[in-house]
Amino acid sequence: MSVWDNRELLEKLEKKRDSLRYEGKLLTFDCLKLLCLGDRAVCSKGHRLGQARDGSLSLLAVLKGITSTVCKDCGDFVTEK
Repeated sequence: MSVWDNRELLEKLEKKRDSLRYEGKLLTFDCLKLLCLGDRAVCSKGHRLGQARDGSLSLLAVLKGITSTVCKDCGDFVTEK
């Protein structure tokens, strides 16, 4: 079963992200430069988000509200705010 088919899990992850946002954390999830490639997330600007060989990060980690170290100091980080 895909994470997208589990509505309860998706709602739980959304609440966790909302909680982290309330604390003022910068979430990789919120960057408009983030691209989803299958079950991996990559930066459209080419920044390495994770330790994987291709620099990608697990999509589930992004949905959980992780903040990539690269995103914290990124000058290309863009949100709708």
